[in-house]
Amino acid sequence: MKVRQKPRPSGKIAWEADLGSINGKRIQRYFNTRTEAEEWLRETKLALKMEGHNANILSKADRTLFASWRDRLAQAESTLEEACITFLTNREKLAPVEASIDQAVAFYLAHHRPIKKAPDLVELGQLYIDELKRLRRSPRYIHLVRGNLSRLVEFLLPKGVTEISREDIEEWVTAGNLAPGTQGNRLVTARAFLEWARSEKYISLSPLDGKDNRIRLPEAQTGEVLSYSLKDVQAILKVALFGSYQGFNRKTKTFEAVSYHPLLGYLSAALFCGVRPEEIQRTNVSRLNTAHRSLVVTSAASKTNRPRVIEISKVAAIWFRLWQRLCPGQNTLVPQGFARKWRALRAAAGVGSLHDGLRHTFASMHYAEHQNASQLKALMGHSQTEETLFRHYRAVQTLSGETITRKMASEFWKLTPSRVRDLQKKS
Repeated sequence: MKVRQKPRPSGKIAWEADLGSINGKRIQRYFNTRTEAEEWLRETKLALKMEGHNANILSKADRTLFASWRDRLAQAESTLEEACITFLTNREKLAPVEASIDQAVAFYLAHHRPIKKAPDLVELGQLYIDELKRLRRSPRYIHLVRGNLSRLVEFLLPKGVTEISREDIEEWVTAGNLAPGTQGNRLVTARAFLEWARSEKYISLSPLDGKDNRIRLPEAQTGEVLSYSLKDVQAILKVALFGSYQGFNRKTKTFEAVSYHPLLGYLSAALFCGVRPEEIQRTNVSRLNTAHRSLVVTSAASKTNRPRVIEISKVAAIWFRLWQRLCPGQNTLVPQGFARKWRALRAAAGVGSLHDGLRHTFASMHYAEHQNASQLKALMGHSQTEETLFRHYRAVQTLSGETITRKMASEFWKLTPSRVRDLQKKS
């Protein structure tokens, strides 16, 4: 421990206070005068004598503030060193929001959890699987998690759970030429496992928590958007009007023929108005006005939180009126048991399942008929700068491989209930 003169790169002479090597690291400070260097050296020696080697990592002012928290840290089963290191590690993040040391320690104490000694990763993984079984998660889900978890543990060994870093998880998730969906499944498993370990107090904080620790995966290639053909739509509407399925009547405890009429409100909104399925679910029937031919999607119902008024077409208004006449007591556009009924209707019509198929059909038929991108964007709830429309809804093919043409679209917009009845009589 000594004080000596040291020339600086600027040409000035500085006074170096050399504290020597502590915990394998040499501690040196530079001052403008010998007096300042000697004073710092005396204070630091005293602090080392009273508080140990951890004192040199803090200034005198910082040590004074932290001393006031010593008892509270002890009550939280923590140490001054642990709190100091946590604070110093996050000092740069705290500075922009002008957080004081008192606030930092208070935050630390509020979130500090005494950590239990964790078993090795193999045993910890089995404990997690046991917890999933206790929670009665499905066998299929547990099988998926067990497979992902065994690969994760094999990749991380011989590390312990407290040594796992965000970089470890990212390397494992992206290892090999895996599809984006597989990478996503791996990430979900890792995040859930680490969050469980945190909740069980095996780790104090998951390495995947926080905005800075997010792992961004490449987006899956969704391929071309497909649409239902004119024949598919005709078949769907014919079954909706004239078909029925065997439903169980709880009152009579017998099976009886049940009409598909309750689905007509949903079909009208999705197929002839292009409303998203989740928006239909959240839209109150009171927002439908067939007299003025309008359907309001409120900000609360909208996927984008932007309200819009849809000026519905003549054919859409006709189908909505028919639905209201056939199902006067139905107060929701989506009937109870929708998924089962919609699946049965598709099976009866002989058409396959398409994600957002009705909405895609509306968009493709509207663009082919009107060639008006701005109007279609407004109807579908797209912003005017969004490119989704041009990427997906021009030259769209159907499930059978046909390309949607203007002639096909013209027939689509003439599919009134009376036209469907005529088709039914001819078949």
